[in-house]
Parts: sequence; C-alpha cells; structure tokens
Amino acid sequence: MAQNRQSIFVEVIDICEVGNHSKILEKKTDLKHHELSENIELIVNVKINNHRFFYFKLRCKDLIDTPFFRYDSDGVSHRNYDDAIPLIVQQITTPHFHHFNSKGISIAYKTDKMLNENELKALEDINLCIAYFCQEGNIIPDKEDYPTITINSKELPLDFSIIDPLSNINF
Repeated sequence: MAQNRQSIFVEVIDICEVGNHSKILEKKTDLKHHELSENIELIVNVKINNHRFFYFKLRCKDLIDTPFFRYDSDGVSHRNYDDAIPLIVQQITTPHFHHFNSKGISIAYKTDKMLNENELKALEDINLCIAYFCQEGNIIPDKEDYPTITINSKELPLDFSIIDPLSNINF
C-alpha cells in the first residue's frame, strides 16, 4: 500500500453550490486516507463566469483548517517565503500546486508538465486537471477512472446575456 495514499469514491463531482464567495461554485467530497482515521475532504472551487479558473484543495479539518495540498489553475502569482529558495525563483505563476515543506511553510511549485508549453494548454481543462491533481496528490480512484467534473449539470445551458429566450412569445 502506498504511503499517504487517499481513495476517492465518487465518479462524478457536480459543482453546483455557491461557496463562501458569491462568484465561486463549490463542491466538497470525502476521501479516505489509508493511514489516518480523520476525515479528509476534496474541495473543488470554480469561478462562475470563468470555468478555466478553478482550485482543487485537500483539507483535514480535524488536524488543520487550512488545505494541506492545493492546485491553482489561474490567478495571481505567489511568492514562496522560504529563505532556502533563491529570491529570483520565489515567485511562482499559475498554474501551480501548493504543499507544506518540512519547515511547515506553504510552498507553491510547478511540475514538469506545468513548465512544458505543449502540455500547459491541456491544463486548462478541468477534467484533465482533476486526474492530474489526483496523480500528484496520490489519490487513487475506487473504480478504474478518475472522477469527472460537471458544472451546474441540472441547469439549462442558456446564456441570457446574448439572447432573450422569451422574445417573440406573447403571454
């Protein structure tokens, strides 16, 4: 059994609830860690008006309220406040992962895929990224495939900013 392995038991994560911020949709899903008895949750946040702007977070509220592992697809660059990292490389652009280093400092980092311009475009796809997040975070799916993400799957796909669906209808 792999060390620090988590298992996910859902096949589809439907993000449809407004989170703590009115412009963010959120969905929380429970994970099971193979060595911890505490609950671990996967939190997926997606910007309502930009589905390429999303976060994946792993959190164990029983141990710490702050997520211990995170993926940011977009947003501002972060600085790594660790004197062991040369100042010139402390700024990390998105996309990137976050984890705590051995000193307990939250560090943003990029993987080889994030540094490869050919693969970077694929990381805009939320479903490719959830699989990549699971691989990087050692999250093993209960079934064969990683979960897929749907956004507001129960809503009609109407864009009211372009057309009025009730135009030319007399009441």
